[in-house]
Amino acid sequence: MTQHPANVLVRAYTVIMTRHLSDTRNAEGRVRFLIQGGRVLLLAEGPGWSHQSTHVTLERAGLYLALLPKLSQSLYESAMNELEQTVMRG
Repeated sequence: MTQHPANVLVRAYTVIMTRHLSDTRNAEGRVRFLIQGGRVLLLAEGPGWSHQSTHVTLERAGLYLALLPKLSQSLYESAMNELEQTVMRG
């Protein structure tokens, strides 16, 4: 038995595109900045910890990254340098 087209349920899916701005890795961990749905997604991780947050601007995400207590100075500096290079390239 076939269904009449009026009885077929049509599903609409919203696709949220994610743009990867930077992905910095070293022996102390990993930091990623992504743009998703017009907001900045900050992902950071290291041995025994991880962090995920959403921010309105890259500047706020960078500031928040600086305040993560378990993030090493060298990983912070590397992540910010890579992000700056990516933004400068456009």
